[in-house]
Amino acid sequence: MEKSTEEQYALDLDREDSLAGFRERFVIDDPDLIYLDGNSLGRLPKSTIPHLEQTIRDGWGTQLIRGWNQGWYEMPTRLGERFAELLGAQPDEVIVCDNTSVNLFKLVMAALALRPGRNRIISDVLNFPSDLYILQGCVQLLGNRHSLHLVPSADGVAIDLAALLSAIDERTALVTLSHVTFKSGYLHDAEAVAARARAVGAWVLWDLSHSVGVVPIDLDGWGADFAVGCTYKYLNGGPGAPAFLYVRRDLHEQARSPIWGWFGQRTPFA
Repeated sequence: MEKSTEEQYALDLDREDSLAGFRERFVIDDPDLIYLDGNSLGRLPKSTIPHLEQTIRDGWGTQLIRGWNQGWYEMPTRLGERFAELLGAQPDEVIVCDNTSVNLFKLVMAALALRPGRNRIISDVLNFPSDLYILQGCVQLLGNRHSLHLVPSADGVAIDLAALLSAIDERTALVTLSHVTFKSGYLHDAEAVAARARAVGAWVLWDLSHSVGVVPIDLDGWGADFAVGCTYKYLNGGPGAPAFLYVRRDLHEQARSPIWGWFGQRTPFA
């Protein structure tokens, strides 16, 4: 049956939408503005404003350094446990920290170190530019011993799954892709990619920046090894919001971060 294109019909559908009430939870300064750039910065939730005010006034202003012992120090893991619910992960597999590029660098270097006999990294031409820059930097840092192979796109929109899977072979150390591509919204078949990588002994690292909060994610169910993502896009974390990383539980004792900070020590206050 042909649907109406009348404005009133669209307005009626909006009112009937079970999610329509969520609009009132966000700051909307200009009701006539159609905002479609949530992939770069989500709208500000109204509930965030008093939280930020309290953190500045009480957490910083009143508590000063004592704030570390009142939840700050544990916050990366506590938030990671909450994020795990969105990622199809176990609570101890996710931590909130740093930014996406730093986390990607750490996990790429850790993954490559676990496959010393392999020299190929697989990605695609639709991957986010900064992800490719990080990969290029890792290759150079490791003495150009690895090659970065980018699977092409025939139409600039999608990546042919068969071509991607065939590129993943016994030479491959790491497959790293954006789950949803920023240019077109193309959604990779994460389970098929993970299955192929596992079959040839390669690692899989996902960038979830453009998918977390808008499409279903099941890292453990897919068989993913590593993942990163940001929080300021569809998770509405705001400017300067930290990123997150995921490491599959059985890799915790194997993977080694290339950046050893103070809080990376087993007993940082010893």
